[in-house]
Amino acid sequence: MDDRRTMSGDDKTLAPPTVTIAGGALLEERASRKFSIDDERDPREGFILRYAGELRAFENRCPHWQVDLDLGMGEPYLDDLQKIFCRNHAAIFDPLTGVCESGPCLGRSIRRYPIRIEGEDLIVTLEAMNEGDDLV
Repeated sequence: MDDRRTMSGDDKTLAPPTVTIAGGALLEERASRKFSIDDERDPREGFILRYAGELRAFENRCPHWQVDLDLGMGEPYLDDLQKIFCRNHAAIFDPLTGVCESGPCLGRSIRRYPIRIEGEDLIVTLEAMNEGDDLV
């Protein structure tokens, strides 16, 4: 993880940390790839997903119980369902928005991160997106 925090201009605000995923922009349709979020206080995983031509980055954590969606068994996106799937309670999430469509966390969302493309790489900014923010 690129954990550089920089001050912006005169306001002295710290930029959030980022993760660079080498080759992430080349991810094939309906494919996903996990990445580590090396936060000393709360180490966890995220994943990138290309679905319907769009790239997304999510935290690999269910909003219901705060466990890894895949329970460490593989990718959180299931191609046969074409959905993000929580193996703990079989919750199903929309692959573009991260909103739970079925299960105990109905209507709640997986944390989604802003991304940008730099050549073949994908840069994930580790701050939660606000509703309506655009990606890339």
